[in-house]
Amino acid sequence: MARPSGRAARIEALKKLCASGTILHIAEAAQALNTSEITIRRDLGDGENGILCLGGYIMSANENGERYSLSHAQGTNTQAKTQVARRAAALVEPEDTIFVDCGSTLQYLAANLPQNANVTVVTQAMNIAEIISRLEGVNLILLAGIYHPESGSFSSDTALRMLQEINITKGFFSAAGIHESEGVTCFHFHEVAVKRAAMARSQRRFLVSDASKWGRLRPATFAQLDEFETWIGQPEAG
Repeated sequence: MARPSGRAARIEALKKLCASGTILHIAEAAQALNTSEITIRRDLGDGENGILCLGGYIMSANENGERYSLSHAQGTNTQAKTQVARRAAALVEPEDTIFVDCGSTLQYLAANLPQNANVTVVTQAMNIAEIISRLEGVNLILLAGIYHPESGSFSSDTALRMLQEINITKGFFSAAGIHESEGVTCFHFHEVAVKRAAMARSQRRFLVSDASKWGRLRPATFAQLDEFETWIGQPEAG
């Protein structure tokens, strides 16, 4: 490739290289553009170009060139999300205290929880809390703080302190991307601390995500696959 002249031209070239969800190591991107890694990092430093440079990788902000929004995600891939969430809900037993993560998949788990079984749900997600609040005989602990509308979730130091006092029997965690080498990822860095704290307090940990997330790398890594007892929704071998 001829060396693009100017920052705007380099950014446009990177967008083309990252089309259709392609993820490049920064060294590959620098070679393709015949420029330096330092120049690329400087070009993308403000994070406002629809292209991200994270952990040494170059990627689109998401597969549509826009940032994730919960409202959009709730209308996509609903059949697969419903199937894996129902499998997860079947693992919940009377007297369980469970963590239900944010995102669009686990709202289907919330809707299928056993009622009047003295189950307690801990969540940082508004959409999950709204569903749980309407269920009979299901207790709700909402981890409040600063509200992030793009993910429909809360985060705060208070939420982290609350988690230190809760014994979680089963944790159900969502993901926006699952990458072979980079691990289990999400779009937003504000999600990471709550996810990690909930994982640390969970006796059993389940990743609940349909197979379309495999091979996708999102900005923030919060876990490795081997930290979960199982991945509910894992693609079949072969």
